[in-house]
Amino acid sequence: MRYLFLVVSLFLLAQSVLADDVYHIYHNPRFDYSIAYPKDILYPQGESDNGDGQKFLSKDADASLIVYGSNNALSQSLEDLYLEESRGETHEKPTKVVTYKVLKNNWFVVSGYKSGKVFYQKTILNKNQFKFFYFEYPESKKKIYDPITKNIATSFK
Repeated sequence: MRYLFLVVSLFLLAQSVLADDVYHIYHNPRFDYSIAYPKDILYPQGESDNGDGQKFLSKDADASLIVYGSNNALSQSLEDLYLEESRGETHEKPTKVVTYKVLKNNWFVVSGYKSGKVFYQKTILNKNQFKFFYFEYPESKKKIYDPITKNIATSFK
């Protein structure tokens, strides 16, 4: 039994070390959020001039992760923003197809397809500030980016 515990412990430790080697953390002090991104797949493009976030691109620029915060100056409810973002095709976004959406207490997720790409958006409302991340990548690379999306979404705080 002790041997099994030791093997499982070593496995979990190795996974943790591996994850630290693969992902870096971007922390935004202005809006106090953080997100993990795969350091050898997505490359930071530099923080925005106003310090609200950053864009990350793949080497060939076909995948992009945008993360930013904003003050809720219009006092918009999370539910209102969720309803707005979870609408499918509209005149302004004629190629947007929503395939998944969920609204929780202080966050929501909307994902689907837009202009031949997969998109995944997570929004958090905390202390009257919205924190967003939007990840977009080619549908042909779902096998590569779907697991990455899961890791990014889980890390976003």
